[in-house]
Amino acid sequence: MNADVALFSAAVVGMAAGAALIPLTRHQLAAATVRAADAGLEADVPMMSRWQWVVLVGTSGLLPAIVWRSVGGPIAVPPLLLLLGLIQLAYCDATRRLLPKVLVHGVNAAVVLSGIVIAWDVGEWDRLWTASIAGGAFFVILFAMNLMNPRWMAFGDVRLSPAVGFGLAWIGVNALIEGFFVANALAAVIGLSLIALHRATRKSALPFGLYLALGTGITILAWT
Repeated sequence: MNADVALFSAAVVGMAAGAALIPLTRHQLAAATVRAADAGLEADVPMMSRWQWVVLVGTSGLLPAIVWRSVGGPIAVPPLLLLLGLIQLAYCDATRRLLPKVLVHGVNAAVVLSGIVIAWDVGEWDRLWTASIAGGAFFVILFAMNLMNPRWMAFGDVRLSPAVGFGLAWIGVNALIEGFFVANALAAVIGLSLIALHRATRKSALPFGLYLALGTGITILAWT
């Protein structure tokens, strides 16, 4: 019964957080789209449909609740904040292939600062040190990929890499490796499928931020 109460309570909190973040997400996506219009992209932001709203709010409640019920305690906070932020950013990348800077910086700050606070509170300094180094290394790797091929790795994905690297390495370095592998596997499979269906070409840009969010989410859920 206690587990059910914990699941329900965490789901309610997560859905409330997801619903509260949606207006900010929409506002920042609109601002980012206007800036991107200078690069020749469409300047409009499609209206959020009812089912998109339901999916965002539902996943914001259900997925963190599953992790919280299974793991719980302060140690789960950085990955949970990462998961909440990535749900909103996945929507942005899926609908407009953009990762708004303000949202990305907010997720980075929330995940890293929460890790510092948790380490200070419960003495997880080794975990903090490992996550910080891994987050920095992950940023360097994605930055190098962006320099080699910006179509494959946009700079918005590079900006997001510290939060993803820190949040996954907070679980363990293996989790970061697994999350990145899953993200690339999803991008490859879906990309090749779109090419086979003539919905994309070899030169088409892929919303890697979406696959990075999916790979990270799958890895965090596997943590449970």
